[in-house]
Amino acid sequence: MVSTNEKPVLGYVDGKFNGNWFQWLWFELKQVFKSPAMCAIWFFGVGFQLANLLANPINWVTILTFLATIVGLGCTCALCYGNSVNGFLGSLSVVGFVVVNFVSGHWWSVLDQLIFLLAIDVPLMFKWKTWGANFDKEVKMLTKKNWVIVAISVLALWAILVPVGFLLKDTAPFVDALVLAIGAVASVLCVLKYTNSFSLWLLEDIINIILWISTAIHLGINGATIAMLVSTVMYLVTAIYGRFIGWKSKTK
Repeated sequence: MVSTNEKPVLGYVDGKFNGNWFQWLWFELKQVFKSPAMCAIWFFGVGFQLANLLANPINWVTILTFLATIVGLGCTCALCYGNSVNGFLGSLSVVGFVVVNFVSGHWWSVLDQLIFLLAIDVPLMFKWKTWGANFDKEVKMLTKKNWVIVAISVLALWAILVPVGFLLKDTAPFVDALVLAIGAVASVLCVLKYTNSFSLWLLEDIINIILWISTAIHLGINGATIAMLVSTVMYLVTAIYGRFIGWKSKTK
């Protein structure tokens, strides 16, 4: 005789998660950290950021940066495999990144974070029950024609943002504007579930590394700038992993 009191296995059934929000959160986090690579990346990032925090003068900016970087790294680890929990984690990290970029005078990076929040994090939080259900079937790749459109969009947006950045006295108008131009287009591609969004994030991360090196040179090296620079390098690693291993495996 089969018992009818057995609890259903948590997961996605008929396009929906069959549990409550807290069960979904725990389920998604476990899926992310089933990957030894993601565990290694995240724990290395946490260890480095903690060591950096303790090795430098501690204030509210460095503490906020520390929290934002470790949560943000968790967000990108989740994004590598298309786990919808990255929306929740990303929304938490945005607060810290907005403040740090604002203090550093990176106005376009502030806007880039807000676009990521509105375009990806907020929709994912509303669609937590269904977004990850048919992910494997919905991931797609850009055609050559699409790539031309993407390139034109990035260059056009960059051309518009640079002069505005000068008017706003951005500390690095050329580089910061390019961060936003690439990031905004990448966010749109991610919403549409194009795996090529990682290619743009790869480029954005490289530009971000240049931005924070420039910031360290002009504003001085401190705990916050080191944390952001290393965080961007870690984002570059997750973007490489997501592009060539995580999301690519979903298109097969």
